[in-house]
Amino acid sequence: MVVVFSAEWCKDCVKNVPVLCLISEFTGLEVRVFGHIKTDPLNPKIRWKIPPSPPEVKTFDVKKIPWILIFDKKGKEIGKIIENPKYTPSVEEELLYLIGKRQNL
Repeated sequence: MVVVFSAEWCKDCVKNVPVLCLISEFTGLEVRVFGHIKTDPLNPKIRWKIPPSPPEVKTFDVKKIPWILIFDKKGKEIGKIIENPKYTPSVEEELLYLIGKRQNL
């Protein structure tokens, strides 16, 4: 399963979230997107405004977006992509890398 935190105003989200949705559509990988993340203009110490941002931003301690978490079938986090891929040039390659890395453990 992949959990994604995103916002329409974030250019990296606009680029990466549709790719994840296509991956989900063609592979059956479950992708849950928590969108509409908003900043709090009145309080810069609070990163995300709740509401209307989903309360899960606090649960997963989201610091930047897109915040992409990858979980195995048992619900254990096996990797994350924060803003952009770290090890590969694309989100889809990064997912394969992180899943493959987990399978090789």
